[in-house]
Amino acid sequence: MAGLDLEAWYLAEAPKVRRYLAALCRDPALAEELTQETFVQALTSLRGYRGGGERAYLFGIARHVLAGHVRRDHRRKEAEARGACEPPEADSPFAVGEAWLPLLAPDDALVLLQRAVWQRPFAEIAAELGRSENWARVRYFRLLARIRSDLAKGADDDDA
Repeated sequence: MAGLDLEAWYLAEAPKVRRYLAALCRDPALAEELTQETFVQALTSLRGYRGGGERAYLFGIARHVLAGHVRRDHRRKEAEARGACEPPEADSPFAVGEAWLPLLAPDDALVLLQRAVWQRPFAEIAAELGRSENWARVRYFRLLARIRSDLAKGADDDDA
């Protein structure tokens, strides 16, 4: 995609991406919004593009954008159903996070928050912390493993 004319690219591919998303979500207004988000994501991740079909690249991003929207919408509906004033349940991820964050090193807390809550790419997290993308990935997955392990130990202690 070297020497890409962004406007021509958008005008040529946006209708196809919009139809694809409309077929998946069955909401034309949402499909339009997600199409725009798809192109924003495509442009921000263009540096990582490894070649191949441009349409496949866009459709893959569109699928991820739709999946993220569905997850956020589901969380929002759950929060509304719970009521804004109710505290989270003791075994909810939010309660677990509140208990864990003060125990983590500042860099670890930032990695966990930015990836798990804000869904930022590892490359952005690493750049902000002055580390490599691989470091951010490894750190995040080790933190998750550590939290899961401690939660499993806590569940075993409760059963005993």
